[in-house]
This record gives sequence, structure tokens and C-alpha cells, in this order.
Amino acid sequence: MSKNNLHDVIAANVVRLLREEREKRKLSMNVVAQRSGLSHSIVSLIERDLRNPTLDTLLRIAGAIGIDLGEIITRAGKLAAKQRAK
Repeated sequence: MSKNNLHDVIAANVVRLLREEREKRKLSMNVVAQRSGLSHSIVSLIERDLRNPTLDTLLRIAGAIGIDLGEIITRAGKLAAKQRAK
């Protein structure tokens, strides 16, 4: 797996984990959008991996969900390492 591909896998895992945490907390995309100051369509595009979010956007979404983005990034990196080992 190339370095760029690894970055793509980690980024995709970050978005997936944020979506899972949102769903675990039973928060709608509308609630996350309102809390983060983002539009529903942006949140939806990000969750469907159709838009590459900035760090600021990820921080806003994580804050709206009530989770530490650093923790999500760490988990995403560990998942990518497991995926790479396969």
C-alpha cells in the first residue's frame, strides 16, 4: 500500500468512524449540521465519501457529535494498519 493510498484509507476510516459515532448517539445529520454550523448536504456528502473534508470541518463535526477527533484519527490509523496487514 503506497503512502498516498494509506492516507486515503485513514481518511475514509475517519469519516466512517464519525458516521458510526453519530449513529451510535442517535443523532441525525440535521442535528450534526446545526450544531456544527454546516449544511445538511455537506454532512451528507462527507459521510457518503463524495467530498473530502478539511480539518476544520472534521473538528466541527466531531465537536457536534461530542467526540475527540484525535481519538477518531488514532482509531482510523489502527484500522488502516490492520487493513494493510491483510
